[in-house]
Amino acid sequence: MSTIAELMNDDTPYLNPYSTLTEASAAMDQSKIDSLPLCDPQGALIGVVTRSDISRAFKSLGELAGSLRAQHLMRPDALSIGIHDTLEQAIAQMAIHQTQHLLVLDGLTVKGLLTSSAIAEARPQVCIEELVQRVGPTPDYSHPGSPSTP
Repeated sequence: MSTIAELMNDDTPYLNPYSTLTEASAAMDQSKIDSLPLCDPQGALIGVVTRSDISRAFKSLGELAGSLRAQHLMRPDALSIGIHDTLEQAIAQMAIHQTQHLLVLDGLTVKGLLTSSAIAEARPQVCIEELVQRVGPTPDYSHPGSPSTP
């Protein structure tokens, strides 16, 4: 059975809060990731910056956006999974939040990035019952007044 630690990319770049938006954009281009974590010097997660946030800043502020730092656009609520959590938990998080990647944390420290493509390539055996339980109940279309079957 594959684990999150085995499937994650452990060389995920991260930004410091003082990185410029140009540096952040270049790091995203190089890593081919559309959002990067901001970490303190010890590697603890502070937040996340997305390519769409950077694009909006440049569209609305023009050249002035060049004076902004990553911390100015940071979102503190980064989607993440613990390094010791199950793949079912990771798959459920990705499904619920409609994302293709999760930061992998050990406590507060960023250890890597888990992508849906890494999970798909590994073809792990997952417990469907646990996955359904984590995602939530499926609608019961057999009761009167329930939405019609899709």
